[in-house]
Amino acid sequence: MAQDKNLFSESRYSALDLVPDMICVCGRDGSHEYFNRAWREYGTAGFASSGWVESVLPADRRRVEQEMRDGLRAGEACETELRLLHPGDGARWFLLRARPLPGGAEGGGGWLYSLMDINARKRRELALLRDIRMQAEMLNVSVDCIKLVRPDGTLSHMNRAGCLALDVAEESGFGMDWLCLLPKESHQAGRQALLKARQGENARFLGVSQLPGQNPRYWDNMLTPLKNADESVEAILCVSRDVTVQRASDRRIASLLHELTHRSKNMLAVVQALIRRTVPDPQAPFVSVLGQRIAAIARNQDLLINGEWSGITIEKLLASQTAVIGDVNQERMLLHGEGGLRLLPETAERIGLAIYELTTNAIKYGALSNESGTVTISWAVREREGGAGFRLVWEESGGPPVQAPAAQGFGTAVIERNPLAVLGASVIYRYAPAGVTWTFDAPVSSIMDRTEPGKGTPADIDAAAVS
Repeated sequence: MAQDKNLFSESRYSALDLVPDMICVCGRDGSHEYFNRAWREYGTAGFASSGWVESVLPADRRRVEQEMRDGLRAGEACETELRLLHPGDGARWFLLRARPLPGGAEGGGGWLYSLMDINARKRRELALLRDIRMQAEMLNVSVDCIKLVRPDGTLSHMNRAGCLALDVAEESGFGMDWLCLLPKESHQAGRQALLKARQGENARFLGVSQLPGQNPRYWDNMLTPLKNADESVEAILCVSRDVTVQRASDRRIASLLHELTHRSKNMLAVVQALIRRTVPDPQAPFVSVLGQRIAAIARNQDLLINGEWSGITIEKLLASQTAVIGDVNQERMLLHGEGGLRLLPETAERIGLAIYELTTNAIKYGALSNESGTVTISWAVREREGGAGFRLVWEESGGPPVQAPAAQGFGTAVIERNPLAVLGASVIYRYAPAGVTWTFDAPVSSIMDRTEPGKGTPADIDAAAVS
């Protein structure tokens, strides 16, 4: 009778031999009625029996057996992934599916089990997950806070440093609004940067974070848009670097600079006092001249300090070093040049002292010594062989006739020789009958601070004076 039942089963299910997946048919009582050809040809002969579960990798076996029991008990379809041992291929990944049948042998319900080979797909999936995990670990090693932000401003991913800084659980799944995690004072700058990045441009802003019971931490946030093939922004990469220590260091440096400035100005005042107490006649003209020169140095220093030693604009330099003339009609002191050009600190010092000496000379002997003379100061950047060049011209007219002094003193050295310390500079100082002219030329790279764009607007330039 058992032989007739096997014959019946083989006749009924023989069409399953055409299916490439391994298929097994079981009765309601759990007995194995049929194994198709793919199942029978896999592994050893013992695999096509109720002991096939013994071929499941031990690490997966208990889980697979439990899921099969739960499915049989509930009478519902189920599926799970497992690894099967093969004598020749080692362990391979399969997808096991269990489906209840509406009718089995002799009209009783049964189960259909299938094993689909998913080894290649599973290996690719595991390799991808491994790469993703390694990339995540690489991000977690960084001390910078690295975030992937969606265009709507919600968090897609954040590394461990970012989670710690913003007090967000790594397993939170994210999805929250990024800016809401920052203090309110950072929101406006953050929104502007996010809008700029959403439009496809790089953006940057200074932010702050503070956890309960801790000091504030300052962050330099750099936003980079990540674009699709059609140039639309898919996501925004935000790298936040902790600049708390740098900020504190900058403050200490600023404090030390302020103290150094205060002491140096005090020293200049002491030098002036020593001169008056040391010379036989404190009212002698040279004492006054020396005091004015020291004052010019102090004014130069004030300008540089106020600019945090990053350079000063030509306009401010000229205004400070010609202040000695007092209230002079604008028609007598004419300035022509491009606004906002910043001079390097060392250049500003040398040019500034020269301008001061030219101004005092003009007051004593030149165009500013009468009621009708004028001084024109013009400057320009122009292309020349070897790169861009800068030219500054002082030109007097309408004053009394002038002539070169018989002996060269300190003032002449400051006007002629001191500016030559600038790399590549040249100076032409002439006592023309119509008035003194002084021309300073130097490469832009030697004298100009290009870190910040000029904030002024181009002014009318006297082409004749700078050509």
